[in-house]
Amino acid sequence: MFFLIRMAFWLALILLILPIGLTSDGGRQVGAWQALSAVQAAIADARGFCQRQPDACAVGGEMLGHLTDKAQAGAKWVYDTIGTPKGEHGKADAQAAPAEPARQNAGKDGEASHDLTPQDLAPAWAVEPARAAPPAAPGMPLPPRRPA
Repeated sequence: MFFLIRMAFWLALILLILPIGLTSDGGRQVGAWQALSAVQAAIADARGFCQRQPDACAVGGEMLGHLTDKAQAGAKWVYDTIGTPKGEHGKADAQAAPAEPARQNAGKDGEASHDLTPQDLAPAWAVEPARAAPPAAPGMPLPPRRPA
């Protein structure tokens, strides 16, 4: 997609610079400077649009402000969704969560009670002890061992 936009830009630039002959028998020739002055006149005319149509210009300004607000809200949502590391999501959720559920599960001493056993609290994975490398034959180097 970006390639097509880039190609259209360069093609338009080349066509703007090249002189264009409308007919071969003495027709009007449009040069690059004439085309540039026509573009400048069109821009000057567009700048005076708000003086000729103030209502349309006001509505366009409000619409531009609305689109800017939507773009900022979308960018904030994307940043919050993608840009925040996973560890910070848990911190933000823990800070935002009310403390009521802990009080409901409070035991006799006022501490939070839970139903997890020590087996539930143990991690499901364990680190294997490092294996000793087999002794190498004298005078013969071996490649490094791959991790299992």
